[in-house]
Amino acid sequence: MDSAAFGTTRTSPPSGRLLPTVIRLMVLAAAGIALLVVMLIEFFVVLPLVLASGIASYFYLRRRLRQAQRRSRDGVIDAEYTVIDRR
Repeated sequence: MDSAAFGTTRTSPPSGRLLPTVIRLMVLAAAGIALLVVMLIEFFVVLPLVLASGIASYFYLRRRLRQAQRRSRDGVIDAEYTVIDRR
């Protein structure tokens, strides 16, 4: 039994809670937009750079390996030596 004297039911949200709710929604939307921007930058900038550097590294190492194989065919070991003079 609801009556106007008790005032237990409210039909409209209180005006004091509207501003914090809007602020929370704005912060959540800003965080979502920031996350989306970071993901797009990573997808369109970082991922192509990583792929290009990986492909370049593969071809560089393949070329160095072929050069090392050509050098070792003449039977001479290519190495660096350090002479330590102990007196």
